[in-house]
Parts: sequence; C-alpha cells; structure tokens
Amino acid sequence: MSGRFEKAITIRQAIGNIDDRTFLLPAIQRNFVWSPQQICVLFDSLMREYPINTFMMWDVTSPEIKNKYRFYSFLTDYCQRFKESNDYVPTQGDFKDFKAVIDGQQRLTSIYIGLKGTYAYKQPRVWWPNARNDQVLPPRRLYLDLAKGLDGADNDSMAHYHFRFLTEKQVSAFSDDPSSRWFEVGKVLSLPDVRSVDEIPFEVVLPYLEKHGLASNSFARKALTRLYYLVRHEEVIHFYNEESQDIDHVLDVFIRTNSGGTPLAFSDLLMSIAIANWDGDARKDIDELVTEVRQSSEMQFSIGRDWVLKTCLMLTGADVRFRVKNFDSDQVSIIQQQWPEIRACVVATFKLLRKFGLNDQSLRAKNAVIPLAFYMYKQSFRDKPLYHTINNINYLREERLALSRWLHMVLLRGIFGGQADGVLTKMQRLLARHLDKGLFPLDEIIEAFTATNKDLRFDEAYLRGLLDIQYEDSRCRSVLSLLFPEINENLQLDIDHLHPSSAFAKAALAKKDFLQKDPGLMAFYQSSINWNSIANLHLLNASQNRSKKDLSLADWMTEKDTGFKPVDLLLNDDDSLHFAHFQTFCEKRREALMQRLRRNVVVSGTLSMIEEVLDEDEEIEAVA
Repeated sequence: MSGRFEKAITIRQAIGNIDDRTFLLPAIQRNFVWSPQQICVLFDSLMREYPINTFMMWDVTSPEIKNKYRFYSFLTDYCQRFKESNDYVPTQGDFKDFKAVIDGQQRLTSIYIGLKGTYAYKQPRVWWPNARNDQVLPPRRLYLDLAKGLDGADNDSMAHYHFRFLTEKQVSAFSDDPSSRWFEVGKVLSLPDVRSVDEIPFEVVLPYLEKHGLASNSFARKALTRLYYLVRHEEVIHFYNEESQDIDHVLDVFIRTNSGGTPLAFSDLLMSIAIANWDGDARKDIDELVTEVRQSSEMQFSIGRDWVLKTCLMLTGADVRFRVKNFDSDQVSIIQQQWPEIRACVVATFKLLRKFGLNDQSLRAKNAVIPLAFYMYKQSFRDKPLYHTINNINYLREERLALSRWLHMVLLRGIFGGQADGVLTKMQRLLARHLDKGLFPLDEIIEAFTATNKDLRFDEAYLRGLLDIQYEDSRCRSVLSLLFPEINENLQLDIDHLHPSSAFAKAALAKKDFLQKDPGLMAFYQSSINWNSIANLHLLNASQNRSKKDLSLADWMTEKDTGFKPVDLLLNDDDSLHFAHFQTFCEKRREALMQRLRRNVVVSGTLSMIEEVLDEDEEIEAVA
C-alpha cells in the first residue's frame, strides 16, 4: 500500500489548510459545478451528523511533480459564467509540501464557500451581461434561519435546517420579519473560543442569542450550538492520504475514485495530460477561448474543453479519438505551436455560423462545426488559410454557400448524433483528399456517405416532414436557410410568420364570418401545421421584421419599402395574399417549397432511402 488513513480533522482546520495552500487542487480536477441547493443539502447533512464520505488526498512531496504538473487554489468567490475556474498556484522551486485533493473537491469547495466565500448567480428575468456585474449576478452568502427549522415533508430535499444563499439586500429585507432570523454561517468562525465543549451553550451561544432577542428560542439554541461544534470541534473531515509520487499510479487512483457521483468527463483527465506537456497554462488558454466563443456578441455559442481538445486533434491531423496516447508530448507540442492559428480559426468559424443565422439553440450538434474548422484551416485563399478571409463578404460567396448547405443538411439529418468520432475521422480524410478542388467538396462528401447510417440524402417523406416543422423548432432555421440560400448573408435575419400569428388566435378567427360557415375551413386555419409551419414562415431582415409586425400579408406586401415581391415567396403575381385565401396560399407555397427543397438537398435525382445501412459500430470500425 502506498497510502493510509489519516486522523480526521475539523472543518475549521480544513478551511485553514485551504487558506494557507496546504490543500490544493490538481489540474485533473474539473471546475466547481455544485448548485446552491446542493451546498445547502450538504450543510444540512453535516448538521444532522449524516456521513459525507471519505476524502482522498495526494501527499505531494516530489520536486519533480511540483515543477512538472500544475496545481490550483480552491474557488472562493464563484460567479456563474464569469468566475468558474480556479486560480493557478505556482509550485515550482522551494514551494512547501502540500496535499492535492483527489476526491472531494466539490464537497470541500462547497464547505469553504458556505463559510468564507460567496456564490453569485444570475437574477431572474434579466439579460446576461457582457462582463461580471454585481447587479445582475449579486454575490450571496450562506445563511441559516435560527427562528425555526423546516418540515421535511414540505420540502423536496427533506432538509431539517433551513440554509439559504442570500444577498445583502435580501438579508436587509428579512430583518423586519419576525418569522425568520437569518444567521450568516461564516460568522461562526469569529465567535469566541472555548476550552471545553461543555462551555459552548453558556459561554458562546446564549450571549449571542440574548444580544439578538432569541434567548427563549430553543431551536435557535440547539441549532447554533450544533453549528459551532460542527465547524470548530467535530472531526468530520476523514481522509485517505496517497503518498506515492508515481503519477501513473495517482491517475489510476483518481479515475477509480471518481467513477461515482457526477462523473468526470474524460476530457478533464486528458486536459491534465495536455497541461503537463504544455509550455504555459493550457487550461487558461482553452478556458479563455471557451469564454470568448460563449460571451462575444459575434458568436455566443456554448462549447466545452472537450470540444476544443477534439478540434485541436482534428486540425493538426491527429487521431480524433480521446485516447491518452493522442495527447503525448509530441502531439501536445504540435498543438501548442499551432495554438494561435487554431484559436483564430475557431473564432472565425463561429463568427461564420452567426452569419449563417445559427445560434446556440439551433446549432444542436457542436461536433458538426469541427469539419468546417478543419476545412478552413487546411484550405487556402490568396496564400493564407481560408479562415482569414471567409467572413469577408466581398469574397468567397460560393464557398460560404457550400459550407452553409452542408452544415444545414447534417443538422437536419442528425449526422453527428451519437458517436461522432467515426464521422469526424472520415471527414478529416475526405476533406484532406479534396483540398485541391478549390471548393468545399459537397458532392464528394454526399457520395462517400451514401448507403450508410450517415447518409446525407433526403427522401420524399422526410422532405414533406421538414415542411411541417414548427416556428419554435430549432431545425426551422436550417430548413429556411436551405430553401433560401440567396438571401443577403450580410443581414441579421429573423424568422417570422407571413400571415401574422395573431390572426390565428381563437378570438381573431371567431370574428371571421367566412370561417363560421365552414367547420372544415375553420379547422384548417386553427391547425398549427398550416399557420405555424414552414409554409407560413420566412426569413426577414430586421427592417422588414419591424415594418411587418402584425400587418396582414396583403397589406404589408403593398408597402413600397417592403422589398418583397410574390416571386420572393415562391408565388406567382396573381396568387392571392389575402387572409381569406390562406388555404390556397398555404397549399401553393408548400408545393413550391417542396420543389425547391428537392433541388437543394436531394443530389443525383430522386433517391430512395431503402438501401443497405451500416450500423454505427461498423462505420466507425471501417474508418478507424
């Protein structure tokens, strides 16, 4: 055995070890992910003497490990989106021996935040800010209601003690409410010391309660006594201390001990390996890219470290599968050397997706972006990688149309659902093979995936189903983009109803005499398959959308600044746009849309999907 169980310590001792950096976190630990409710439940469990499991520490004494691997401090002031990462602690040189937390980071961080830190999350019904803003994300501290406990039958967590994260404003508002008396949990650390546990009720608790008008409250007396004893006297932090300085052994222990609870993504472990071979702070570099893609107004897409790592493998021509050998020192060195270019390519790619009209909700498969980034990284235009110029509207329109067409097709077909490594590997080889074509090889890709379970072709039934997609469906943008690729890509386009949705409200339809006399026609108007589907939707720029509002289609089309003609809607000049003729409008437009879809997505004539289909494992094996 290379470790042993150590004598348990108190919570106050653990807090002190975090403060003086005797306890640190290894890079293999993920960011803090616990919610305020989880922290409250943890404190309730501690107060009720429930076991919270053993912690595991790694006793780091080797100068080589201190110099070669990265360690981080505990998070003390969590802020949703804006402060989720831990700060790096340099352990090189003569840094003291310390303990790295292998198992128990979430619990220890929660205990620290509850006693000495803050937890900030967004207020409801307000927009996300571009930077940390205490008005939108006010810091909250953990409080305990000393007035009374909770009825376990009346709360989902079955808690007995009422812990809650509150802002200063909330605490002030509660101060006049006699039914609750909120005690800031961290203040238990500043209450007087006593030599004996027997002195706690009379020397510490009673004086405090008398000062705050709670001396006669038996619950307050018991709760504060229990909290004081829990934090300052009870040895509740039990831990196993791993003493081996063999990093492979420690990683094995880490994987085994973190297999339960909220599982760690394998990318977190790979991140630690990458960090060990990265000259600089890989986690900081990658997290900054993730933050920029998520927060920049030109992008606002949610990606994670695992996506970035897989993209790095793809762009550098490596095996895209998440295997330890794919992050050895040689491969990480290649990634690091190319990191500025990889980063710039990723940013340019997501900016392009915004030009395609996509947002985080409509881009359902983030892995679909990786082949686009690979192509723009490897393809050149005017002696520079394509990503340098792809967003310049003066050039490369045909290239953008091909990229957009492929992306919307794969999103609608769900090509990247499930295991994506096989598709990425095949795309990596296909794109590299056809770089000399000078244009995104869409036809070659479609042919390569024909008759597999990743077939990009659409049959008639599938196409007709696409026209039934509703306004709220995230696929709606992709269908309309395939139907109308010619719409000005330099404009921000919104999806809107042609015949306004308000006209189909129950009260509005009840006022139409021509519908009251025809129940069948009324049913047609009421059906969302007709008024809320692609047949009654279009892409409008911001100016057109503002001018339209709830105007009837016929009235709006007669306005001179609309910029729309019937042909733009795939209709003839003599087709009626009046509301009374909505059924005819819908039927004619649906057929016109169907014809255009056939032309834009079904390649090489009319195809049937009744062909041999490889199962996913066969396909992955075939391209591995």
